[in-house]
Amino acid sequence: MTALELGNITIEVDKAQTKEFYARQNGFTCTCRYCLNYVEKIGIVGELLNGLDLDLGIDLRKNVGQGMDELMGHDNDDHCLFVIPYYISGKCFVDGKELPMQRSGPIWPTTVRAEHSLTSNLSLVIINTSGDIEFEKAEGVLSIWLEYKSELIL
Repeated sequence: MTALELGNITIEVDKAQTKEFYARQNGFTCTCRYCLNYVEKIGIVGELLNGLDLDLGIDLRKNVGQGMDELMGHDNDDHCLFVIPYYISGKCFVDGKELPMQRSGPIWPTTVRAEHSLTSNLSLVIINTSGDIEFEKAEGVLSIWLEYKSELIL
């Protein structure tokens, strides 16, 4: 496991296992305007992440959403908020305490999560979804929701 620090958040990631997971996944195939726009901007998102995606073992080009998890676009007056799920094998600690496991369902109002802004247009929401996400041989699974604010170009 490799430890990454994001302010008061520590992510312990099994990078090799995460990369194996992404090697078996497909790219984005949806042709809705949100997916098409996000795919066009993946290079920009990678630059904003400044290598964090690589440190975590995430392949931004892969559509890994399971169950109700999927890329979502939220239109606003002058921009779109893209919300994209990615998964890693690992654990998350906030101020030294492990993030408790969450179960699926109508969870957003009460979900215990860690949040970290990387830029004014890019932030991460981290949830311990061990047991809910199919991830071969992983001791712990984190859902990392990437929130990216940008204009629609297509």
